[in-house]
Amino acid sequence: MNDTIKAGMAGKRALQKEARHNAIIEAAFEEFTAQGFTAAKLDDVAERARIGKGTIYLYFDSKESLFEEVVRRKLLPPAEVAEQYSASLEHFEGSAADMLANHFRHLYAVMRNPTIQPLLLIVLAETARFPALTRFFYEEMIRPSHTLIERIVDRGVANGEFRASAAEVYPQLLFSPVMHSVLWNLRFGEFAPIDMDNFAETHIDSMLRALRV
Repeated sequence: MNDTIKAGMAGKRALQKEARHNAIIEAAFEEFTAQGFTAAKLDDVAERARIGKGTIYLYFDSKESLFEEVVRRKLLPPAEVAEQYSASLEHFEGSAADMLANHFRHLYAVMRNPTIQPLLLIVLAETARFPALTRFFYEEMIRPSHTLIERIVDRGVANGEFRASAAEVYPQLLFSPVMHSVLWNLRFGEFAPIDMDNFAETHIDSMLRALRV
């Protein structure tokens, strides 16, 4: 067998492996959002993916690690996208206020993604019973967002846009309306829906008023 044929076969196997991996992720997402983390079974994930249960363990060593990968795929942007977004902020030439406003508009847009919302509910519901998932969610999603918010606020303080004490404002206080609006609509939107576009702009305006000198 010549090298060209061997390379072609290796490439085909790699594509098949990637396709199977993606199928497991999609099947797990469907199962987790339908049943919740605790009730979801790997047998049912395998059935959705049309593979044997043992095949899942060739890619993931536990249900927890599978769930973490689902969260990475569905809740977190790809690494290259995250890097591009971070770089765009680093080279942003406008004011810190504009940067912060744009960042929060981005957060609201992300949170309105219908794929993200049910998974977010699962994460919040299950982390109390699974400390490892709590740490994972914090390290992968919460801390980077808070760090970025703090950096933007510090920039505004340094250039005189924001009052000096703005650097002491909890990032949780700035971010919490984003989370609240999503959870409110998921739980109570049938009775008193929040207009997310109007809510976002109202939040951003109030936040900037509070931070300015």
